[in-house]
Amino acid sequence: MRTTLKDYIERAENTEDTEALFRSFDQLVRHYGIDVSSYHILAEQLRRVPIENGIIHQTFPVDWAEKYLKNRYADFDPLLNQARSEARPFHWFDVEDRMKLSKQQRAFLKELKQVGLRDGLAIPIFGPIGTMAFFGLGSLTGPLDLEVQEIAELQLVCQYTHNTFIALSADFPMREPAQPLSPRETEILTLVAAGLSNIAIAKKLSITENTVDTILRRAFKKLDANNRITAVLKGIGSGLILPD
Repeated sequence: MRTTLKDYIERAENTEDTEALFRSFDQLVRHYGIDVSSYHILAEQLRRVPIENGIIHQTFPVDWAEKYLKNRYADFDPLLNQARSEARPFHWFDVEDRMKLSKQQRAFLKELKQVGLRDGLAIPIFGPIGTMAFFGLGSLTGPLDLEVQEIAELQLVCQYTHNTFIALSADFPMREPAQPLSPRETEILTLVAAGLSNIAIAKKLSITENTVDTILRRAFKKLDANNRITAVLKGIGSGLILPD
């Protein structure tokens, strides 16, 4: 059964859990041809938030996301640069006609295509507490053939998601550095980054799966992450864990 915009807003209105919020978000945007998404808070209280602190949710391939952080692509990402001066959504590869790109920025767009991202929509969002956010909605299967009304609906969904997240989050301001992880938290999150499941980690470390889950949840809380991928990316971006 298709999740409608009305259904999503009703669910978001009644949720007290950011993880459930983003599950509903991912489910809804798939109906618009969106395969992967990312949500970053770029500024709060009108001050820039470091990219590693502002990652809230993302479903892009982990290898690409890790490379993005490791190589500091955010420093020259033309989509982020353009979003900071836009009020409306725009297609990713239209940025080539909207701004003068450096050689580095052209290489970035080429690499997006090489990792299988066929098209995408960038949606800049402005919200409460002087926040600015960026939603990247990507397609792995082909061009996003969206009507003007559908793009407007996605913009509304992203705005509502951002406002709801801010209302649910008690972690502002976001410029505070991530709390240090304990040696055990670091060890387990590093194994998560290597692709191991909780069961495999428990077996490798000779502990119970429940213990792994408990330690991961502590790490999630310290990193302000609501899933494994976001926790790994924030850990790498903050220098708390090192990718292989």
